[in-house]
Amino acid sequence: MNFRLVANCQGQSHKTVPEVDPSIQVLLLNFNLLSTILNSTLPQMDSLKMLSLGKQLGGSLYVGERAFQNVASLTFLDLGGNMNVTLHPTAFAGLTKLEVLLLDVNGFDEKVLERRYFQDLLSLKRLDLSGNHIQRLRPDPTFQQLGRLSFLQLKLNRIEKICGDDLQNLRGRHLSLLDLSSNRLLYRDTCTNPFQNITLGTLDISSNPWNVMQVEQFFTSLSGTQIKNLKMQHSGGIGSSFGFRNLKDILASTFSGLHDSSTFSLDMSHGFLNELVPSVFSGFPDLQVLLLRSNQITEIHDGAFISLNQLRVLDLSNNLLGELYTKALQSLRSSPLQSLILKSNHIGTVQQDALIGLDFLQFLDLQDNALSQVPKGKLSSLRHLMLGQNRIRDAWGIEHLSQNLTHLDFSSNRLSDLGQLWVQLGKIPSLVFLNLSSNHLSRCFRVHEGPRYLRELDLSHNSLADVWKGGKCVGIFHHLERLTVLNLSAGSLRALPEGLFQGLVSLQTLDLSENLLPLLPEDVFLGLQSLHTLSLRGNPMMTLSPSIFQPLVLLWTLDLQELALLCHCELAGLQTWLQSNSVALKRSVAGIPCFLTTPPFTQVSLSWFLHSNCNEW
Repeated sequence: MNFRLVANCQGQSHKTVPEVDPSIQVLLLNFNLLSTILNSTLPQMDSLKMLSLGKQLGGSLYVGERAFQNVASLTFLDLGGNMNVTLHPTAFAGLTKLEVLLLDVNGFDEKVLERRYFQDLLSLKRLDLSGNHIQRLRPDPTFQQLGRLSFLQLKLNRIEKICGDDLQNLRGRHLSLLDLSSNRLLYRDTCTNPFQNITLGTLDISSNPWNVMQVEQFFTSLSGTQIKNLKMQHSGGIGSSFGFRNLKDILASTFSGLHDSSTFSLDMSHGFLNELVPSVFSGFPDLQVLLLRSNQITEIHDGAFISLNQLRVLDLSNNLLGELYTKALQSLRSSPLQSLILKSNHIGTVQQDALIGLDFLQFLDLQDNALSQVPKGKLSSLRHLMLGQNRIRDAWGIEHLSQNLTHLDFSSNRLSDLGQLWVQLGKIPSLVFLNLSSNHLSRCFRVHEGPRYLRELDLSHNSLADVWKGGKCVGIFHHLERLTVLNLSAGSLRALPEGLFQGLVSLQTLDLSENLLPLLPEDVFLGLQSLHTLSLRGNPMMTLSPSIFQPLVLLWTLDLQELALLCHCELAGLQTWLQSNSVALKRSVAGIPCFLTTPPFTQVSLSWFLHSNCNEW
């Protein structure tokens, strides 16, 4: 946005509206000391679209009759955070163009919805009443004419129940979002459907204190209501948790009332679910996304996912699963499941047939588990496989799991033989991204042609000095004509073998940082005509010749931070080259530093040293 159209007057202790350009479009008055907004408080500003009056620090705020008559073109009005607001019945009169109204944390009770305050807001799309004291949800008849209202936010109120005709003045409406999270919803007896003739894009009922029985009663009352996305995060009263039996887990009957709701996604993350019993999600025949992350699930019973014939995404990350048995996923073999996320469990065993039949699976995430080998199976559609942070020692069998992988993350495992690994990965011709960082790679007796279509390869944090000891496996990159990114950082490299980068004609980014390189061979970068980003950061280089960089005709970013350059006049050539080439140098504000070779052996700017000590400079 053009800042000339914005007046930022926040936090300036104003007790009245300061004088501003009447042509502005945005006026920010948050964190001031305004206590009243009357029809004469705001000057005539026909162009003003956005007005923020949030969090006034005077203790209370009174909004009087037709308070915004001079800013009738407003589309966004923020009064949130004022804690104690009093509204005149016609406070918002004339704001027929207003689309967003924020009234969160204003100290309102349910009367704010029942006394016709919003009757003139014919363009209103979003009404935020979060963090107030509303105990019942019964919008007054004037809501019938607010035909564009689609986002109603009531988070952090005190609503205990919605029943019968409570929402009759919203009938015929599609609400993109109804946020009832962090209220006090409790359903101890039956009631008729309050959402009759209302459809919901997202219904958020997270963080309410009910139990499984009450939730079932609520959903039974909603029978037939269309709910595309259902959010039930942080539902502390649902689920027996690990080691406790005083609360119940969800059952097959829990969601039965939603069978005809055409629900697309269900999010029950961050809860206390312990077991998934048979048919528990049978009330969602149209479900495509199921998010159960960060619960305490230890067991998935046979048939738990039965009837989920449309499921495409299943997220079970951050649970307590120790094994993945065939019975757990067997009922998903007829579904079009594309993404299965099991990271951050305790999975040490994947039963041989557990992944069989998931013919549409494209993304499998098993990071941060206790696997000691590549899971068995045959997943012909699999493209992304995440196996980082496990205990895997070799890649045997990976080509049987899928020969169509494009992305493979093997980071933070216990792989040790790069040559053997290269043979196994060479059987996956489609591989373009490979992460082998933070393993124990320290051996390579013989190199074979590997995954030749790689574009990104990360070998950082391995014992690469031992891999190439004695000139072994130097040709490992020679067939990677398409490689664009190569990370060799933190590899304990004291030297770079001759010809290591031969053939890397497409390489654009090379990271050699945090190694032990004291110098670089003169022709080390020969042939890297596509390289544009190079990092030498953190190497103990005492000198550096500009001729090394001459082959890098496209170089535009060079990281020379944290080197150990010794101050001497021969570095003048490096300084001259850097100044005469359009290279973006990552360095300190003072420029490239170097260490004085005479007392007091301090670090100074190379530029300063050259000017002070070298005549030819």
